[in-house]
Amino acid sequence: MKLFVPYRRATLLYPSGPAHDPERNHLFIVLTDPAEVLDLSGRHSLLVSVSTIHPSVPHDPACQLHMGDHEFIKHRSYVIYAEARIELAQKLVNGVKEGILVPKGMLAEDIFARVCHGLAQSRFTAPRIRAFYKAVGEAMHKGN
Repeated sequence: MKLFVPYRRATLLYPSGPAHDPERNHLFIVLTDPAEVLDLSGRHSLLVSVSTIHPSVPHDPACQLHMGDHEFIKHRSYVIYAEARIELAQKLVNGVKEGILVPKGMLAEDIFARVCHGLAQSRFTAPRIRAFYKAVGEAMHKGN
């Protein structure tokens, strides 16, 4: 059994492949420690995913990542803020226990700061995602 705690900077491989390629995974970055905020019951974390940049496909320029920024990133990539998700922390823990999600270590603090800055800069970040991120940050500063 693997121990995983969904704290800020943690990364996970999340199954996200299409029906013809179900083994495909995307790297997800946990942006917040688990918190009880907004209208959600239970402790939740905010996650964003990373995808490869393809020259013929438009992408969000708010945060680009490069080979070496994380062991899983092998090509020029970007953070997909439009698909940010708020997940129940226990769901993430259970996913790792069940082998569905695969922990991939912690993101370096400087890279993590770029990803968080991009969340604020991206025009694709949903208002609910911004509100969650802001509320968790405020809760952390109050000691919750």
